[in-house]
Amino acid sequence: MARIYIPKERITPEEIALKPREIRYLIKVLRLGEGDEVTVFDGEGREYRARLLEEGGFYLQVEEEMEPQRESPLSITLAQGVLKGEKMKWVIQKATELGVRRIVPLFLARSVPVWEEERGKEKISKWQLIAQEAAKQSNRTVVPEVTGAMSLEKFLTEAQGLKILLWEEERRGLRELLKDISPSPEVTLVIGPEGGFTEEEVILFQQEGFLVAGLGKRILRAETAALAALAILQHLYGDLG
Repeated sequence: MARIYIPKERITPEEIALKPREIRYLIKVLRLGEGDEVTVFDGEGREYRARLLEEGGFYLQVEEEMEPQRESPLSITLAQGVLKGEKMKWVIQKATELGVRRIVPLFLARSVPVWEEERGKEKISKWQLIAQEAAKQSNRTVVPEVTGAMSLEKFLTEAQGLKILLWEEERRGLRELLKDISPSPEVTLVIGPEGGFTEEEVILFQQEGFLVAGLGKRILRAETAALAALAILQHLYGDLG
């Protein structure tokens, strides 16, 4: 069955309003016609079984509202040092598939891209769309929020739950670290940019209660490290595997 994302504000108990681009997608791309069924998810945990109708314009008639339990019990915020080019898009897509709830683009001392306010807003919008599409593809019911880019100082005031920093200089591995602490339903995971963290940044994180861990003897690229750590966390505390 076709599956699309529609924000909650356009959904009523009886019907779902469609925008022109969504109508084109359903009719031209998916080749649906009047009377065909569609699954809609609102990005906040609910799904709707609906039927495509045309009465003065196409819309979806709600036939059943559902609240499937497909989200991980582990709520992860991924704070990713901003990466160059397509790498950031790739991390957002794959992190969404791995069940993160929130993604924070983080600007650090060794971040390479220059952040311009206007272009930055466009990037955030595009990254949010990537998360939305990845949630649809992976059958999630929640679309993770991609926040505005944050400085280290601002981020440190907001980090919550079990706070973990991955650093290539740390010998203690992530699995070893997690053995010694109680499971937490909420985790904030920080991954550096291509150039990694400065020692001063690591000290700042530690002063704010972050635990530092590594991922073994090999040096992983930033985008690889993010996904490896997310997989470990979801396997141990969440719903992966």
